[in-house]
Amino acid sequence: MSRPGGLLLVHAHPDDECFATGGLIARSVAEGRRVDLVVCTGGEEGEVHDPALDPEEARPRMREIRAGELECSVARLRGAGPGELNVHRLGFRDSGMMDSEANKHPDAFWQADLDDATGRLVAVIRAAKPAVMVTYDANGNYGHPDHINAHRVAVAAMQAAADSSRFPEAGQAFAVAKFYEVAFNRDRWTSVMEEMKERGMKLPWDFDAEADGEAEAKPEGEPAEEESFGVPEAEITTLVDVSAWSSAKRAAMECHRTQRQDFGWLLELPDDLASRILSPESFVLTRWPYQGVAPDLHETSLFEGLEES
Repeated sequence: MSRPGGLLLVHAHPDDECFATGGLIARSVAEGRRVDLVVCTGGEEGEVHDPALDPEEARPRMREIRAGELECSVARLRGAGPGELNVHRLGFRDSGMMDSEANKHPDAFWQADLDDATGRLVAVIRAAKPAVMVTYDANGNYGHPDHINAHRVAVAAMQAAADSSRFPEAGQAFAVAKFYEVAFNRDRWTSVMEEMKERGMKLPWDFDAEADGEAEAKPEGEPAEEESFGVPEAEITTLVDVSAWSSAKRAAMECHRTQRQDFGWLLELPDDLASRILSPESFVLTRWPYQGVAPDLHETSLFEGLEES
């Protein structure tokens, strides 16, 4: 039986569980907690970067492929200890990027009725009874529509789950104690990217273009991309040391072979640099209804301040 004080994470796609929260999941399982992972979409619009697959053949069955990758990842994280790790799929379709054809698909998460999506998640919350919830910030951390919607639905469901008049068919009302948003530590990322440049290493995503001055010019007064990415460490409320579970986190990442473009670069980093990206994982506590969030809060666990921690 899991110890009191469970964790529920709301993620957009298969593979999102690894990068920013894989260590938290593995650590929580190792601590004997119940962990519930909610995945909102099937990841159908993800690219195919697995060299063992023919992209044309694989694309029609991406939902199936990515479901298998998620099972592999969860097995790696579940193996970290005596706790339990449960997966819940909300059943929506990957929305792709803004203004894409996929974004307009009637089954896309971006097109979902908010009340319907909220009700699906409320049922999970009331069944799991987590002490803590985790998802992205209001911009989905980087603007992807499915991440933005995951935030919207998670906030709405946390509030509705505690209200017995909302979704009575979804079970007995339950109040989640604390609500966190994933944060990318800007100071730590900047430090690692600068060291990668000094060593002549290719930077991930669009950081190489920015370093070479090829990025789109910003209007006067608008912050540069590297300054707008992530959250300054001074604004991060919670730093969770997951260094002891870095190997489980990396093994989970390796499972998502079709998505190597997202974090394959991290798996190939020298250990000294990779360790600074993998741990600690960073979060911002944004909702603590019964206590409030102190302006100078600094935690080392998402379960601090709870009766059963």
